[in-house]
Amino acid sequence: MPEQRVLAISNPATLRIDTGRLKIEREGYEPVFVSPKDIAVLCLEHHTVTLSVAVLRTLAEAGAAIIVTDTRHLPCAMQLPLAATGLDTGRLRQQIAFDTNEKRGVLWQQLVSAKLLNQAYALRLLKRNGALRLERLASQVQPGDKSNTEGQGSKHYWGNLFPETFKRSKEGAEDPLNIRLNYGYAVLRAMIARTLVSVGLNGALGLGHSNAANAFNLADDFIEPYRFMVDIQVADDADAWSEVPEFDSRAKRHLLGFIEHTVRMDGKEVRLHAAIDASIASYVRILDGKDHRLLLPEGAALTKDKRAWELMDGA
Repeated sequence: MPEQRVLAISNPATLRIDTGRLKIEREGYEPVFVSPKDIAVLCLEHHTVTLSVAVLRTLAEAGAAIIVTDTRHLPCAMQLPLAATGLDTGRLRQQIAFDTNEKRGVLWQQLVSAKLLNQAYALRLLKRNGALRLERLASQVQPGDKSNTEGQGSKHYWGNLFPETFKRSKEGAEDPLNIRLNYGYAVLRAMIARTLVSVGLNGALGLGHSNAANAFNLADDFIEPYRFMVDIQVADDADAWSEVPEFDSRAKRHLLGFIEHTVRMDGKEVRLHAAIDASIASYVRILDGKDHRLLLPEGAALTKDKRAWELMDGA
């Protein structure tokens, strides 16, 4: 599998397809060529970026997701490839049947428990307090999370991860912390959504999320145990967002560095995009009646200290 990258276009540019490659032209610079198969997500951030239908089609055929950002540089639209696997109808029937199966609640229990454990891991890595309570909560999650253990853990987690004045905001965020978190989550969500469609799954049919107006409920389920990757990357850049809060190119490059890191999964070190593929594949096996447990991340593999989270080369 080729290396999967997130490519962010933050300056005026023209995108074309040239001999099968994505050609990026910027005034005053030599053209840059990128293989479409190497792109997991393309973020179009500058309002003057121009591209052709051929670019959209080629990237879709290569399996890439495309995100368009608004004036605050937060994602406002997303294009996903339509999978041509031939399994869509069969998978949809499986998902509909599974929607009323009691196992659905068990899978949501697994996702929430993994999320809490990875939040505890993030607190320990960053030398914050509160990890032990999250680990206890992870062991108390019920099928379907009927007691809202996730909500209890969330309040505790944010209260220990960031300053006391921090308040998590998803919509219309203006503060530097929430802007960075929302951007990172949107990229992570796009990576998960593209994997879902690639195996013929309908993203609207979730396990824990069930908003009728949300076409990405299932992606919002699977993002939960992976969010800690973004959280650590943002927390590790505290000096930048506190002293220079602007979400500039340097800040984006650092934030997107989470994509280059590995996670622990089933006793192995796995690159993030491969781990996402493995998690979705485990869900497909469950739908096929061949397994009963989701394969989910168990913390990051590069864990000895924060030096493992050095700034990586960004797109």
